[in-house]
Amino acid sequence: MPNGIDDNTNTMSFRKLFICTTFALCIGLALSDVHEDLTQLAEQFEGKFDNIDQFNYDIKHKPVQERHLHLITTSVPEDVPILIGFKCFYVEQYLNGNISNVIRQRLYTYGIDKKSQQVVLKLYSFSQPERFLHSPAHSDKFASLTIEDLIYAEGCDVYWTRLDSNYFRSNMFNTCIVNIAGAQVLIIDRNNLTSTYLTADETWVFYKNQSVLKVYPSPYNMSKYPIDEKHNLNNQNTLTRNSNGIDNFDNLIKRMKGGSVIRFVIDPQYCKSNNSDVIYGGDIEVFEFFFDSIFGPDQYFGFSESAVAVNSTGGVVTVLKEGYVYNNSGVQLKLTTLAPDLTTVLDKSMVACQFQGKGVLFYESRKQISTLESFQELTKALLNGQDVRFTADYRSCPPISAGALSGDFTFTKDGDQITKLTFSQSKVITNYQGSGYVTDIVIGHIFQNGSVTFYASDVQTFNHKPVYKETIRCKLGPSSVMLYTMS
Repeated sequence: MPNGIDDNTNTMSFRKLFICTTFALCIGLALSDVHEDLTQLAEQFEGKFDNIDQFNYDIKHKPVQERHLHLITTSVPEDVPILIGFKCFYVEQYLNGNISNVIRQRLYTYGIDKKSQQVVLKLYSFSQPERFLHSPAHSDKFASLTIEDLIYAEGCDVYWTRLDSNYFRSNMFNTCIVNIAGAQVLIIDRNNLTSTYLTADETWVFYKNQSVLKVYPSPYNMSKYPIDEKHNLNNQNTLTRNSNGIDNFDNLIKRMKGGSVIRFVIDPQYCKSNNSDVIYGGDIEVFEFFFDSIFGPDQYFGFSESAVAVNSTGGVVTVLKEGYVYNNSGVQLKLTTLAPDLTTVLDKSMVACQFQGKGVLFYESRKQISTLESFQELTKALLNGQDVRFTADYRSCPPISAGALSGDFTFTKDGDQITKLTFSQSKVITNYQGSGYVTDIVIGHIFQNGSVTFYASDVQTFNHKPVYKETIRCKLGPSSVMLYTMS
């Protein structure tokens, strides 16, 4: 289901990629054969769809980064007078079997496209979604709906074709282009529906450079169950909460956004891991906070580093350390050892822990944090040898990322005036827009007038060709780029 509509703000939000399915809107009458398809499709769509089997299989057989979340979708037919002549469904999606963890509310309607004579799906969100949360079947709330209560996802219609007696498949045309925080994103949706299951397969493409954004595994395979049936989840490691350090996700994010350096310690013996003989630790120097659900409903931040090392045989290798800290789903650390060609994988391991378990600890640096208010204060601090960090909130320019400036930086001068600071960050990471590995490069320019430009790119390690390029323009200030010194 195209899902770039923000449930809370009713605006298109770039951090909103997920696994929502494309479901039908209202149903109208057309030729008899199309009407029969429409009627059957609507009958099959009613009910509860749950990927519990897929979820449990993934826990037993797949590494953490390849697992699907536990997704449940409920679809209840409703009479909506303002859409008379159509069959409408109120749809909720929630995670982990917890109805309080709702990630999506929609009104879906099936109809007949007059031009193509196909069953067509249209998608509506609510201007006030909280009014309809957990609404019982045949609620008066839907009977009194007005057009002002609904927001239509224009250009994101989905067309359904019957392939067999009870087997339908959907397709979209390349018209669902969503402006998300300044970036054009094309949504491509493909789904399958039978009387016993529903699959949801959605692809997001950066329209500017046609690169595919890959975050969560797809498709989601959901079996159909009676609406009130509950299922058991496979047990995962349950760890004892440790009160040392920072054990609250929101508090951790607050400290990081405020310029603090965070040290982490991960002990795999208390986690899910294929190597419990090593304790991992380090400083989170550079991070990205994904606060919107384009990357899933569970907020998280990622951090990574790459370093040259010597293996047990004396050979030179590159070790990648990539971490993901989720608000609800715990902490994951992926370690990859690459040969000098930066393509051949010599070793790979994964650690998955609970955030508040004794296998994970986060500590804040005890250094004094001070805010730099201007370009002049920034240049003075660097020239005096101080450590400087920055945070950049791309919502006001287009995740929040932070990193240190002290190190590789240069000044540009015009006479005696320093007019520009240039700095760069570079590390090898997993290619999240394809296979293999890339060099993640960020080059930043901070100008005397307070404007800031970031040039971000991912370059393939084996041929140095870019798979992603973006220019982000910001400015110094509380809502955009903040600078801090540590002493």
